[in-house]
Amino acid sequence: MKKAMSLVVLVLMVFALAMSGCSGGNNSAQKNEGASKDGGGTTSSTAGSNTGSKDVIKLNYWVPFSGSDGEYMESMVKKFNESQKEIQVEFMNNNWENYYPKLLSSLASNSAPDVAVSHVSHLAELIPTGMLEPLDDLAKQAGLDWSTYGKNQETSVIRDGQHIAVPLDTHALIMFYNKKYLGDAGLLNADGTIKMEPGAEGFTKMLETLKQKLPSDVSPMVIGTNNVFTYWTWYALVQQQGGTYMKDGKPTIDTPEGKTAMNLLKSWIDKGLMLPDIGDNSYDMFKTSKAAVTFTGVWATGNFESEKSLDAVAAPFPQIYSQPATWGDSHTIIVPKQDNKDKELAAVKFANWLADNGVMWAKAGHVPSKPAVLESAEFKAMPYRSGYATKVMADVKYMPDTPKLSAVNDTVLESLVEINYGHKSVDEGLADAQKNAEKVMSR
Repeated sequence: MKKAMSLVVLVLMVFALAMSGCSGGNNSAQKNEGASKDGGGTTSSTAGSNTGSKDVIKLNYWVPFSGSDGEYMESMVKKFNESQKEIQVEFMNNNWENYYPKLLSSLASNSAPDVAVSHVSHLAELIPTGMLEPLDDLAKQAGLDWSTYGKNQETSVIRDGQHIAVPLDTHALIMFYNKKYLGDAGLLNADGTIKMEPGAEGFTKMLETLKQKLPSDVSPMVIGTNNVFTYWTWYALVQQQGGTYMKDGKPTIDTPEGKTAMNLLKSWIDKGLMLPDIGDNSYDMFKTSKAAVTFTGVWATGNFESEKSLDAVAAPFPQIYSQPATWGDSHTIIVPKQDNKDKELAAVKFANWLADNGVMWAKAGHVPSKPAVLESAEFKAMPYRSGYATKVMADVKYMPDTPKLSAVNDTVLESLVEINYGHKSVDEGLADAQKNAEKVMSR
């Protein structure tokens, strides 16, 4: 039991890091999104400076990215600075673990950056400060057209009838599968898609066929069974049944949809179709062909495509129940309030430029927020991404808008992992998750 409890503590530590929704392209260890490239607190640069004019508007820009994510964003800032002479952006990469406390503190103390990244899932923590500038009037002045953004992504940043942020991307849970293994098992259609019957039974039967055909040291499927990937997968399956996570501000964890989703996941473990006690190494297991199928984030794309021996397909999260849905989040750009309205306007122009040039950000695996970017020749020429991009934009189901979301997620994840380990039944685990989530929300 001591080992079990230590594993649960480890799970919650990993969850806190992984809730960034993405990590860099070198994320075989599921690195957090916020550490600077040297692993320290922050990195900053004034990339591609155009500082010759005293009239240049200078913007401090905070982000929580690591690895290749941070490098891609820094390159985008450099290109923006070189593209015009009116606005100069100083890029500051902050440590993910401290990013939101630091950003929240800066907003509360009126010392915030001029422009910053926020996940949709964290907006509810920041809005109560009263320091996020509503963007509709600024958008008109900046020439930002909200209709050029994906509808799902645009809706995600509207609060009380106003746009509170500019969506930059969507990152979501998707499926990767090994073409060789599925082809050898007779499970591929002529167009390379998976040949299987519909529904949970069809997906399970596909995994059972793989188990019969695969080498003994290869698992039909792998996900992080002791980390956040279990939560993300469970959440997606609940949403596919039309279920909820919260309703009228109250948790809805212990539900028929929640039980159906968790019973399916546990059945895959019990039947030997998915390995138990798997953590960060789920990335490497699929990358090194030790698993035929995996559910992971779009940000793994760059990691997997770097392995030349891997012939994989990136596909939307499979529809197992009545409607398409997947877990997801979005990076957005927020503009903290300040007296200098020229800076606020410049920040919105910069945010819209980032979205217009989302093909650069797509190199990290993220799905750009503007459909026109997805239709560009440059994006279509990129491997993997076009196979999931449009579906991800439409299918992502954002988490509830509450400042207590992270704490609720922590307690739900703890129970789901205990179910995976067999320490609790599905009914017991979800009942505990419900009770603990209600306690969190009542505080």
